[in-house]
Amino acid sequence: MAQRTYCQLPDPIFNDGVKNSTWGDADPSDWNYMNANDWKTKVVTCGASFQSPINIVTSTATKETTFPAINYILKSSTKNYFEAQRDYTKELEGEYDFITAFDLSNFQYKYYARQFHIHTPSEHQVDGKNYDLEVHFVHQAVEDGEQSCNDIRNKLTVFGLLFQQSNTATEYEVFKPWFDDTINRVTSFDMNDFFQKMTDKTYYHYTGSLTTIPCSQTVNWYVFTSPLPISKSQFKQFQDFLDNDDYFPEKSNNRPVQNLNGRTLYKGTASFNGVTSLPVIEASWTTIIQMSLLLFIQLIMII
Repeated sequence: MAQRTYCQLPDPIFNDGVKNSTWGDADPSDWNYMNANDWKTKVVTCGASFQSPINIVTSTATKETTFPAINYILKSSTKNYFEAQRDYTKELEGEYDFITAFDLSNFQYKYYARQFHIHTPSEHQVDGKNYDLEVHFVHQAVEDGEQSCNDIRNKLTVFGLLFQQSNTATEYEVFKPWFDDTINRVTSFDMNDFFQKMTDKTYYHYTGSLTTIPCSQTVNWYVFTSPLPISKSQFKQFQDFLDNDDYFPEKSNNRPVQNLNGRTLYKGTASFNGVTSLPVIEASWTTIIQMSLLLFIQLIMII
């Protein structure tokens, strides 16, 4: 398989007197969720204008005229997801085959789904309400012979899915390896599982940032606001992971909501037709999405 060249995110720009900012509290420059309101004093970008998450005020959204179709490919067992060692979240990393999307200028971009991770309670609010948990599916653009990273403003497209505890919810198999010491990879993860459980596929779309340092403003956000059910036992496992009161206030790892600062919030309803292909959405900085989704499955040579 050819080596992929991912479009890199901007390097952090530290404030005066701050040379780096890592997770923890050994140095005044370090970041954690107890000092989330002070991240802008450590990294310049975290104080910029187009930050995430936001409070999604549903009554202010502009309706999109074209909608993406959600099509997920069944993950091949040869492309495992492995648990990443993160002190501030639970994260699985891996890769899917490439996909292409077209913006209004008919320029196509390639993305790979690279990782997904957990925040509790939800980072995005919906009309001022937090949900119990939010999962972020992170897709990153690539550079190859067909496209240049210099032409792609938003290097990441992130899907935010909300979850709420339910007494009747069944447990998600994909979450189990995170709490099983004998397993460190997922071999049969099917992203369809989440969307098949959605009764309402309404999403809100805006341009924003990473929600952890360095807060890079290079993300297309699509937040699906109809919460999925999660069992109380699985939710408790995620919460109990955040058991250090010095870093996680009240067992939480969500950044406070940020000001919208004049950005346009769009609303749409995604379709799900049951076809097992991978979703990608790419939008230009100032325009509403208009795209076609294509899926290409890479050939794996067996010698």
